[in-house]
Amino acid sequence: MITKKYIKNIVISFFCIVFLIFINIDNDIFAVENILIDDKQILIFCEDLALDLVFINRGQNLVSDKGLLSAASSVVKNSMYGTSYFGAVSLETLKHKVAPGLDVNGTFLVSGLAQKINILTMGAFFEYGKGECNIVDKFENLAPITGNGDKKYIGGGLLCCLDFFDKFYLDFSGRKGLLNTNFYSFDLTYFGSYAGLRYKLDFTKKLKLNVFSKYFFTHQDGQKDGTLYTGEVLNFDDINSQRLLCGLSASIQASETFSFYSGLSSEYEFLGNIKATFKNKGLAIQTLKGYTEIVEFGILGKSNSCNAELSFQKYLGVKEGSAWTFKISFAFFDYIERFLGYSLEKFENEKIGRVSNNFSFSKKECFLKLIGIIKELNGRITHKNLRKGYIVAFDFSKTFQDSCLDSTEVCIYIRDLKGNNVNIEVVSNNNLLADEVSKKIFQILNKDRKEKKGE
Repeated sequence: MITKKYIKNIVISFFCIVFLIFINIDNDIFAVENILIDDKQILIFCEDLALDLVFINRGQNLVSDKGLLSAASSVVKNSMYGTSYFGAVSLETLKHKVAPGLDVNGTFLVSGLAQKINILTMGAFFEYGKGECNIVDKFENLAPITGNGDKKYIGGGLLCCLDFFDKFYLDFSGRKGLLNTNFYSFDLTYFGSYAGLRYKLDFTKKLKLNVFSKYFFTHQDGQKDGTLYTGEVLNFDDINSQRLLCGLSASIQASETFSFYSGLSSEYEFLGNIKATFKNKGLAIQTLKGYTEIVEFGILGKSNSCNAELSFQKYLGVKEGSAWTFKISFAFFDYIERFLGYSLEKFENEKIGRVSNNFSFSKKECFLKLIGIIKELNGRITHKNLRKGYIVAFDFSKTFQDSCLDSTEVCIYIRDLKGNNVNIEVVSNNNLLADEVSKKIFQILNKDRKEKKGE
């Protein structure tokens, strides 16, 4: 076990080094075509600063959405080590009419460590975002101004989620980092926080409703005497954003793998004011304050280790525009842990939560039957091995609501006996769940045995 942990730490360090090399690739400088000839045209710099805020907020949205969800799901998948690894990546193409023409293509990433203690999931994460932006401004009786460049931020933070009865969720996160702006001579510090409340309602096994309310705060430092790539000076104030997002979404399960969803939400920006002066003679003001209605449609694909989602959002209001988003969330080192092997130590050391019985089946036949029974009990299998004779599963809370949490694991041992017989032992660190699951399994196996004999 010690050797495995050392190998695991080496692999993690390798990925961290690759990640740090990747994020330190230099980005392009914000380039502006045509020389400013009128004070009105300095608005393009305010629009770009507004774009910085939108860009950072998109990363915060990922943390509050797939970041939290992947952290919560990964603690179950990797619970054998106590600490789990999670990640989420979002590829987005965004068109906003904050300016006459504002396009963003961005990649956002969240990765970190999480741990669950009873109903509390805690995590620490790194975040990274990089994107390309284009702005086009047209002015009456003046030459048009266009700008383009890259943006990049890197930061980190903490998150936590409280899960009440697998229905109510309280989410929190805090983050801080550096924004590499489109201007030549400085980086900016940003920090922010998030708090959210979610409620999940299952109308049927296939139709589900999610109601949520989220509050976001973001601060972006201002800058005095910041030098542009042209050598000219720009000053701008601190930028603060306070957003309240409320909405609901409905999803329908089309198959075990795919589901479709649609959502409607409303966002109100309380602040979002940007003020800048250029050459100490002109003042420009841009604001994101106001309502934005968001309509969303998407398709979600799920597997045991990875979720993939493609969605389209339409924005109506202050942030009028649209966005295509592709997201992936997963437990980063789940496959590495499978390569290293799964530890059954916590089940082998269990003294109380053990129930066993013998049955007249072959080992393979019983193994396949148990997989089917676990699905009937709404359980999810995380690890199985026919040769070694065990199946590990969790998520039995839907069937045994009063006996366990959805993260409580059960291990089922299948041992060969003489005469084409097997011994089945159900083990859990929750002895009440071990009793409940074993009763159901033994009942179904006894019924199958009688049918096999023609009784």
